[in-house]
Amino acid sequence: MERRRRVPRVPAGWPGRCRIDGDLRSDWRDCTLIDISVAGVGLEVFGAVPENLIGYRLAAEVHAPIGASVSISLSGEVRNTSEGSEGGTRVGMEYVDLSDTERKILRVLELMQSSDSRGRRELLTGGGTPR
Repeated sequence: MERRRRVPRVPAGWPGRCRIDGDLRSDWRDCTLIDISVAGVGLEVFGAVPENLIGYRLAAEVHAPIGASVSISLSGEVRNTSEGSEGGTRVGMEYVDLSDTERKILRVLELMQSSDSRGRRELLTGGGTPR
């Protein structure tokens, strides 16, 4: 049976780091933000992770392709896990208690990432200026 998402996610591929939220003993681990939506993200977490992450809250800091000085902090609850395609652990994380402002920011990021306009993509990746 095919699983359907409540909202579509768009591919991202943004590098970052993550850890178990609120656990100061938890080390930061490298991760990649695989996809993003207004409801949650898909992450691939590298290194040792607890055996069953479902229900844990994670904190992630990722670098979006809009400039080296821009990083985004995300947190949410792990809803599912599986083997990642790059040797890590694939984690589906749902945001918890987002404000209206946070939802709007996520929507802008989602729109920027899903844009098919070549000029916009070049601008977001530093490859050009809009015409």
